[in-house]
Amino acid sequence: MSGVSPAIGEDARSGWKYGAARSWFVVILLLLAYTISLIDRQVLSLLVVPIEQSLNISDTQISLLHGLAFAIFYTLFGIAIGRAVDRYNRRNIIICGMVLWCLATMACGLASSFAGLFVARMFVGVGEATLSPAAFSMIADYFPPEKRGRAISVFSMGVFAGSGLALIAGGMAIDAMDQWAGAPLPVLGKMESWQLAFFAVGAPGLLVAALIMTIREPKRREMSDDGLGFSETLAFFRRKAPALLTMILAFGANGLINFALAGWAPTFFIRVFGWSAGEIGAVYGTLLMVCGSAGIWVGGALSDWLVKRVGKGGVLMVMRGSALLMIPSLAAFGFASDSTYALIALGWSCFVLGLPTGLAPVALYAITPNQFRGQVTACYLFSVTLIGMMLGSTLIALGTDYLFQDVNAVGKSLALVASCAALFSFVSLSFSQRIQKRDNYA
Repeated sequence: MSGVSPAIGEDARSGWKYGAARSWFVVILLLLAYTISLIDRQVLSLLVVPIEQSLNISDTQISLLHGLAFAIFYTLFGIAIGRAVDRYNRRNIIICGMVLWCLATMACGLASSFAGLFVARMFVGVGEATLSPAAFSMIADYFPPEKRGRAISVFSMGVFAGSGLALIAGGMAIDAMDQWAGAPLPVLGKMESWQLAFFAVGAPGLLVAALIMTIREPKRREMSDDGLGFSETLAFFRRKAPALLTMILAFGANGLINFALAGWAPTFFIRVFGWSAGEIGAVYGTLLMVCGSAGIWVGGALSDWLVKRVGKGGVLMVMRGSALLMIPSLAAFGFASDSTYALIALGWSCFVLGLPTGLAPVALYAITPNQFRGQVTACYLFSVTLIGMMLGSTLIALGTDYLFQDVNAVGKSLALVASCAALFSFVSLSFSQRIQKRDNYA
C-alpha cells in the first residue's frame, strides 16, 4: 500500500518515456545550474579582504555571512520547499529559485552595510534551497532505478567540480572587474571591484534559468496509494522513520567528513609541511575536481551494476563499503609524516568520499514514493548541512586544542574525528539495511 513497487511494475511494462539524449540533456543543464549555485555561494570567500575594508566589518561578521546568513535559511526554508516540490511543478520551482538567488547575488554588490549584505546572502540561501530537492526528484523521474545511480551521480559532481570552479571563475571575475572599478557606470554609478564581481558571477545564472525553461516537467513515477495531505505525510514518515533516520544520520556523518577535510586539510599542509595557502589551494582544488568527481562516477556506475543483480539494496552495499574504505584512508592522511604521502592519501580520500556522494538520494528514493521525495531530500540536506557545518570543523578544533594540545596535531585530530564519523556511517547504514530487509523495503 505504501511502497513504490506498483509504479515500478507499470513502468517496467510500458517503458520509460524519455529517450537517453533528452534525459542526459536535463542532467547536464541541472549540473550547470548546480555549478553556478556553488560559484554564487562561495565567491564571498575570495572577497573577504576588500569587503572588510570597504564596509569596515570583522572576521566574525564575515563568518556570519558565510554560515548563519546562508546555511540557516538554506536548511530551514528547504523543508517547506521540499513539500512544494512534492506538490507543484518542479521545473518552475527551480527557475524561480534560480532567478531569486542570482538576483540576490547581484544584490550583494549593491550592499553598503553588513546588514544589507546579510539580507542579500539570506535570499541567496533561500533561492538555492530550491535546486537540489527539485533536481533530484526530476532526475529520478527521467531515469529508471537501474540507471538512476549514474544520472544522480553526474548531477552530484557539481559538489566537487563546482567548488573548484568557484575558485577559478570567481578569481577570473574579480580580476576582470578591476579595470571597471571606480568608473561611472549607467544606473549603478561608481562601484568597487568586489561589488562588480558579484554582478559578474550572478548574471550568467539568469541565462541558465532561461535554458531550463526548455526542460519538460516529467511525469511523476513510482507513486504510492498514499495521499498528499499532511496526515498522510506524517503517517509515511512515522512508518519509515527507522529506515530513513538511520540513513539520514549516516549521510550527515559523511557531510561532517567533507566539511572537516575542506576546513582543515589545507591547514594541515600549511602548519606541518610549510606549504603556502596558494600551493595547497591549487593542489587540493585539483584533487577535489579530479579524484572526487571520479569517485562519484564510479560509485554511481557500481551502484547501477549491483541494483541490476541484487536489487535496490545494492545502493547501500556501495555506501557501506565506501564507509569502511574511508577509515584507513583518512587515518593514513592525518598521520602522514611526508607531504607526498599525505597528498596520495588525500587524493585517495577524495575518491573514496566521492563514491557515496551521489547515492544518498538514490538510497532514499528506493523506499520513498514520489509524493514524499522532495521532503525526504530536504531532511537529508538539513542533516548534511547542519551536522557537517556545525560539527565538522569544531570537533577537530576541540581535539587539537584540548585532546592533543598541539596546533601541529591538526592532522591527527582530523583523522580521529573523520574516522569515527566514517565508522558511525557504516554502522548506521548497516542498521538501515537490516531494517529494510526486515520490513521488505529492499
